Amino acid sequence: MVYHLAVMYPNEDIEFDESYYLQIHMPLVDSKWKKYGLLGWKVIKYTTAMDGSPSKYLIACKLEFESEEGWKKASQDPENAEVFGDIPNFTNVQPITLAGAQI
Repeated sequence: MVYHLAVMYPNEDIEFDESYYLQIHMPLVDSKWKKYGLLGWKVIKYTTAMDGSPSKYLIACKLEFESEEGWKKASQDPENAEVFGDIPNFTNVQPITLAGAQI
């Protein structure tokens, strides 16, 4: 069963380098986690909430893994220090993360 992850960056006093994120960070993520069953990812920029108010999150990344087990293996890889250590290179905020399976 496909396992889904969401990485969301709060839209509060945020600085975010979209080019770096798309051209450097996400290819890094892909290169480290593909071997654990990362199927793909999408990045979405939320400019407003559905009611037109400012969005609570500016950027969200949706990742899909072949299985929860694959994600668990990926999350324990020592190379994750490089992935998570890269965050200050494109933003000044810490992301909110969610993980789960479709019901």
